[in-house]
Amino acid sequence: MEKEVDVLLIDDHLLVRYGLKAMLERLDGFTCVAEAEAGREGVTLARQHQPDVVVLDIDLGKGMSGFDVAEEIRDISPESKILMLTGNPKPQFFQMAIQVGCAGYVLKVDSDQEFVLALETVAQGGKYLSKSFTADVFTLLQQGVTTEGDSAEKPLTRREHSIAHLVCKGLNDIAIAKELCISPKTVRVHKSNIKRKCNCRTSGELILKLTSLDFG
Repeated sequence: MEKEVDVLLIDDHLLVRYGLKAMLERLDGFTCVAEAEAGREGVTLARQHQPDVVVLDIDLGKGMSGFDVAEEIRDISPESKILMLTGNPKPQFFQMAIQVGCAGYVLKVDSDQEFVLALETVAQGGKYLSKSFTADVFTLLQQGVTTEGDSAEKPLTRREHSIAHLVCKGLNDIAIAKELCISPKTVRVHKSNIKRKCNCRTSGELILKLTSLDFG
């Protein structure tokens, strides 16, 4: 590559960031300009550095999910290419990653060579999907499946997905509102919509359903 590619790493696991940074240091033409362990910190660093590529995890612990972070980065640093790097193999998450503007999606169990290929492809303006589940994604898109084992006409929105994740973490409405910087009333409205889409009448039923879909 002619130009040095600036990379921002966002992952809540120190060892993962350490390994990725070490890998980048061995690659010609790439440099790690910053790293973050939480979503809000990652958004701040993206605004500051305007990186060429953002390597982003989905599950960043409490607070913003990777999908929320991707949406904000697309707004504040539109030239940044986002490569989602996750341990979750659900093809439904790839579908959501595409919706928030990610250019690539690889799994943490993939080889170093595949990660490098994904990084180079995304940096050059291309798209990349992990070879680990290409067939699964093809089936998903062909059949319109939106949740594992279920067919749903109205899948959860990105905000509903973030709230569902925090519900499974055991947070109440006030805590969820604080984490996502929205009002408790807005949280309750979203939870009501999530219950309807998941065919659940009570919060207990909702937690059981979301847990079965691995939102936690």
